Amino acid sequence: MTSTGVAFSGGGIRSAALCSGVLRRLLQKETIPDFLSCNSGGGYTGTAYLDWKYRNEQKDDPKWHREFFTNMRRRVGIICDWQKPLQGILDVFVILFLFLLVVIVLPVSNWSGFAIPVAFIIDRFFGRLMRIPFTCPDEKKHNFTKAEMVENPAVSVVFNMSETVECVPKFSPEMHSTLFTFAFLFLLFLFFFVMKKVVRPSLEPFAIFLSNFSGFVFAMVFLPWFIEEFVVVTPYWLNALILVLSIFLWLGIPPLRDKASLAMAVYFYAYAVKWRVYKTDVLSVKYDETTFYLLVWISGILIWINPLLGVFQRSALHAYNRCNNNDNDNDIDDGNDNDDDDDGDDNDDDDDDDDDNDGIDAERLNQSLTLDDLAGISPEYICNTTVHEWRVTSSHRESSYELFTMAPSRIERIDNTRGPKQFEGRLHPADIKLADAMATSAAAVSYRMGKHTLKPLQTLQIMLGIGMGTAIKAEPRSRRGCFSRFVAVISHLVLALPILLLPLIPILGGSEVWNERAVIFFLVFFCVSTLIAVMPTGAENPRCWQHFVRWCIVNVYHVRVIRELLRVVNEGPTPPPILYLSDGGHIENLALLPLLKRKLKKILVVDGGAIEWDKGMAGDLLISLQQARQKLRCSFIGMDGRDVIEDIRAKVIDRPAGMRPRSYRFKVEYYDLKEDGGEEKAGDGEVLYILPRHPDDGLQGERKSWDELHDHTKTDIEAALWGTGPDLEAEEVERLTFCCSECCHCSHLQYLSHSCCGIFPYHSTSNQLFTPAQFSAYHREGYHACVEARAIEFLKESEEISEE
Repeated sequence: MTSTGVAFSGGGIRSAALCSGVLRRLLQKETIPDFLSCNSGGGYTGTAYLDWKYRNEQKDDPKWHREFFTNMRRRVGIICDWQKPLQGILDVFVILFLFLLVVIVLPVSNWSGFAIPVAFIIDRFFGRLMRIPFTCPDEKKHNFTKAEMVENPAVSVVFNMSETVECVPKFSPEMHSTLFTFAFLFLLFLFFFVMKKVVRPSLEPFAIFLSNFSGFVFAMVFLPWFIEEFVVVTPYWLNALILVLSIFLWLGIPPLRDKASLAMAVYFYAYAVKWRVYKTDVLSVKYDETTFYLLVWISGILIWINPLLGVFQRSALHAYNRCNNNDNDNDIDDGNDNDDDDDGDDNDDDDDDDDDNDGIDAERLNQSLTLDDLAGISPEYICNTTVHEWRVTSSHRESSYELFTMAPSRIERIDNTRGPKQFEGRLHPADIKLADAMATSAAAVSYRMGKHTLKPLQTLQIMLGIGMGTAIKAEPRSRRGCFSRFVAVISHLVLALPILLLPLIPILGGSEVWNERAVIFFLVFFCVSTLIAVMPTGAENPRCWQHFVRWCIVNVYHVRVIRELLRVVNEGPTPPPILYLSDGGHIENLALLPLLKRKLKKILVVDGGAIEWDKGMAGDLLISLQQARQKLRCSFIGMDGRDVIEDIRAKVIDRPAGMRPRSYRFKVEYYDLKEDGGEEKAGDGEVLYILPRHPDDGLQGERKSWDELHDHTKTDIEAALWGTGPDLEAEEVERLTFCCSECCHCSHLQYLSHSCCGIFPYHSTSNQLFTPAQFSAYHREGYHACVEARAIEFLKESEEISEE
């Protein structure tokens, strides 16, 4: 067989079911490709198949194939398994608990720890300036610092404050200096905001930091003053109205719109500053020096554990997704049992060496697989992900994200021209667990989403921890040893001691100056960490100080968090110390590019993706072809020589209902770059593209049973689970709804389901609630499309096969 490859596209559990039908047809015909490139939902099927194959003596056998597909159908409820009501209820409770923990508890813990230190710092540098414009009627009843209190009977009478403890603004030169400070801070923020738009890419992180820092300082100085001067003397209902209107103000001003999610955090910090600077009640909580300094110490503890909680928060959803998919797709107990029973009689005369290795083999088979374990198994698995915050060149035109593939033979970016040297000594297939690769490839919701990134929501996602992507260390093994970890732990403890111990001294009766020293240490540590975080790390031959910066990013959690929040991009051919990975569909959904890069002769592509309004039918295919032209120098033409774009329109898109094919075939020509800058042809191949159709839309043909399609030999496909054959009736698919239980597939819910989650073959998988009946329908459609496209003949024959 010539070099062949199969691509399983993204599309959630819908694509997993569709691809499983194609896989069943290939296995029945004993047609194993050389490469299997998987993305997102297609990876569910691909990784599960290879996991089962590895644990079944690395051989294909119809006996475990049957159990494998039945297991996938039975355990299709990835998020909630309502086939078992008690299990479904438990899954709901787990999801709710995880949601509360990740979205509410951890964000409050992570962000509230900085409020009191911020209030202390603002009071230390701007407190007098913020208090001096006010005058108080009665210094005994008010909490302002006594040095700032001045009786002003005239003002008290005018504002009717003879029986209140509220202070009022004093129109004087002090007020003018305060307003001038506000104006200066605001103009400084505008200056840095404009600068970050025009500076060169290498200075952009510094400009972003200065813009955010100056804006935050302005907000922390102006808002508490505004609240104390106007809000505290207004009714609660008016306060709420002002708060709501101010949030709409954030949404209405373009420079602030992307930061609208920070509004609530900023207001929370502003009230903490007001509580410290003016010492007035906040939500009926009275100010007390002892209470404040106790909160300073508690804040130190929260700051110390903040990065650890943050790492847990950002990885919780990824871990949950990995465990769910691994449990549902890779349950191989039955497969192993069948295997043992089949070979039991033949093992009586085995050598003693084999008997001695039984325990070792059993232990190895029960361990989690890595990509290195799949070396030598056909097909070779290729995991498609998207790597973020990395530019190979310093050109600002280059995007900060790119397709990143992981396979047993190589780990690389799709635009890699350095061969294995790109990650040599830094990242090995043995470092990547198969379950992690699968979960990362399916991380559709992530902080960084490539071309799908929504900047107004990105900051909110980071704050709330809503992301399933992962971070992988890409440093040499010599810098990831026990000694390096020991030094990192000691450094973390040493840096934490001043923040934890110094605030205890005033609480135990010592001088308050120790609080100031603790805050000064915090400021110095914050500034140094920020400086390290924005340093470049991608030089081809890094210097000693760059090695130190990379070590800090990997081992000092505060530096890593600051670098992530500032979105610092690694520029250069050397991989970043930490790779931020997400769904491969964030750049290319079909998983086609890695196969084209290998210049294969025959490529089968299974498209289980959704139809989006801005892309239309075969939109993912058109995007993949465009990227292949730009990144891999590929050219595409139809089988009859027509331009491929027009050929796709005529043969796939603009076809009447009932005459729409489930496949499209075209040619690819591969080109290499010569030393003189020119290009030369390096080979050619063919691509067979498969997509699902509604029974009323696809080509109509003679219905055949499973046995008839298997050369009239008896198959082991159960009609009760998979129907009598792959051909579907319209009634079978139109009854399918969005619910997670079989009893919900009824006519009463069809209209609501069609409006919310679409219809076959493009049910939305955003809720991930699929039933075995839905899985069977998409599985049968995948099998049907594979038969109609004559995919087996396409992969097996070396000469061209005329398109049916």
